[in-house]
Amino acid sequence: MGKRKLSITVFLLSLFSLLISLKLFWNLGIFVDEYGLSPDIVSGGEFWNLMDWSRLLLLFLLCIVSGMSIFSSKQNKMK
Repeated sequence: MGKRKLSITVFLLSLFSLLISLKLFWNLGIFVDEYGLSPDIVSGGEFWNLMDWSRLLLLFLLCIVSGMSIFSSKQNKMK
């Protein structure tokens, strides 16, 4: 039972982190559009813009993997 609670906690934390990062990225896009800038300038360079995209990708993958671990532990419990 403890491992299942831990898996759910990790999933919820990663999901909230992904949602917060998506909202910040959305706000960055709105700011860039309104002031006629580029995301590279606002992020601090091309490297940091790439790191923003990488963070979103890694959080998305973490959500998928942690979500799969919840369902796989549920199936193992049924057997």
